[in-house]
Amino acid sequence: MTLAHAISRPLRATCLVAATVFAPTHSVLAQVGTPSSGALTLRMVLDSVRANHPTIRAADSRVDASRGSRSTARAFGNPVLSYQVNQTPFPGGQPLALEREATTTATFPLEFLYQRGPRVARAEAELRSSTAEAINTRQRLGLAAADAFYRVALAQVQVATTRDVVGWLDTLVAYNRFRVAEGAAAEADLIRAEVERDRSAAEATLGEAELLRARAALDAFISNDERANARTIVAVDATPLALPASSAFNLDARPDVRAARERVTASAAAVSSERTMIFREVGATIGAMQTGPTTSMVAGVSLPLPSFNTNRGEIQRARAERAVAGFELATQERLARAEFNGALEAARVLSARVSTLAGNDSASFLARVDEARRIALGTYREGAIPLFQVIDATRSWADARMTYYQTLIAQHQSVLALIVAEGLDLFTAAPQPRATGDASR
Repeated sequence: MTLAHAISRPLRATCLVAATVFAPTHSVLAQVGTPSSGALTLRMVLDSVRANHPTIRAADSRVDASRGSRSTARAFGNPVLSYQVNQTPFPGGQPLALEREATTTATFPLEFLYQRGPRVARAEAELRSSTAEAINTRQRLGLAAADAFYRVALAQVQVATTRDVVGWLDTLVAYNRFRVAEGAAAEADLIRAEVERDRSAAEATLGEAELLRARAALDAFISNDERANARTIVAVDATPLALPASSAFNLDARPDVRAARERVTASAAAVSSERTMIFREVGATIGAMQTGPTTSMVAGVSLPLPSFNTNRGEIQRARAERAVAGFELATQERLARAEFNGALEAARVLSARVSTLAGNDSASFLARVDEARRIALGTYREGAIPLFQVIDATRSWADARMTYYQTLIAQHQSVLALIVAEGLDLFTAAPQPRATGDASR
């Protein structure tokens, strides 16, 4: 047995090991594999976001603030008690010949008769708007966390792929170095293999840097307890997600649209409230006046005369804000329809493509690219093809793997985006992976 044959055996074994590690039956490569105690899953990220993220807590606090405003709007005005004494001497002065008069009155504000209704309607609409905004904030934050999660997953695929290529090229360099030493190959092949190996190593370093940045971005969505567990990898299912059972668009299900509608309602109530402010501080007074031994009743009504309409500017402002809220609602409805249509079509297209590419048999996309690289290497060892074709096969292998996993992860993201576009709860409606051969949905 020659040394060339001895080297070819470990080279062949390396290729077989690589084909086994990267077989499509595994979950998105070894580092993005089947969920384990040492891996971070999307469900763990979403649970952490929902329970601990400060942005969601801030949104909930704004809802509490709106509840406080509603309590204030529902409150009634306080009565004013007054006591007045007339025809009495100063302390230490001489008694007067006049009889002492003492008046006790209570003034009840009457604004609640015409101002409380619009004020409460506005506060309740603002509470509903802030509640819908909190739901929308939670949805968008969950979607952003999922994007950060999948960014880490894709970076892990990139790093694992380039590391495999570097290891494979190291073996190829060793093989060519031996052939050059034996005079069986030109030194140009060795130099070309070394250059390609160094280029792939640089690409692997760039991928590792991107992975570090992606992990740092994901850390912003994870609680301190999760980070303390030192999970450095994420786990993604290597099968496409199932589309929602019924992808029907309903504007009422969208929290951002509901929030915009409630802002219109609040703005309309604000116009009514400002109109009632023309008559301010209307009150009814009742009491008793005692003059000597005689007690008489005191009653009256106070009503300001709107000789000058000091609230005209506020009414104009409220009308303008109502118009702005109406235009914003129309814009939000357009955006919601466009977002749903785009998300639905993208999810369908990507699901069909992933179903075509995925599979566990020898005819699957990844199995074919593994076989193509293996054949190119074997043919090169037989001297039937030049080195550049082997390198081209390796690049095609890496590009094909990245294309597959980019498509798979894009399908996952598109399904999650469709859930949000439908107005479903992302934290509870996230679908389970489906069989790779199911292309009916």
